[in-house]
Amino acid sequence: MKFYNLDTEFTFGKFQGNTVRQVIEIQSSYIDWCALNLDHFYISDEVIEEIKTIKPDFKLSDEGMQKLNEKYEAWETQQQRSHNDYDYYQQESYGEYAGSYAQDVEGLSDDFINDVLDGEPDAYWNID
Repeated sequence: MKFYNLDTEFTFGKFQGNTVRQVIEIQSSYIDWCALNLDHFYISDEVIEEIKTIKPDFKLSDEGMQKLNEKYEAWETQQQRSHNDYDYYQQESYGEYAGSYAQDVEGLSDDFINDVLDGEPDAYWNID
């Protein structure tokens, strides 16, 4: 999910190259459409309030607000999972094979390289 603010530039669609600030001046209903139809699009309540200072009659539909809330909740859940996974992997050791493709790119721990690859980080390619 991407957090949009007034200065975020659209990289897609009919307003590609325009910022949120520019789009609300041109066609503010597009923001509601994005909230409803694009999984990656998110604007916070703070950004909505900033938009209202520029365009006082701006309003997201109830469905758009609900969709934004659902996206944020899903994002929070994903962040929590990622944090828990990070904590789990932090228990493994890293560094002995720093600089190797197996560790730096593939993310294999020293323990994995020692136990599964018999201490040969170049053997990562043979993992199924």
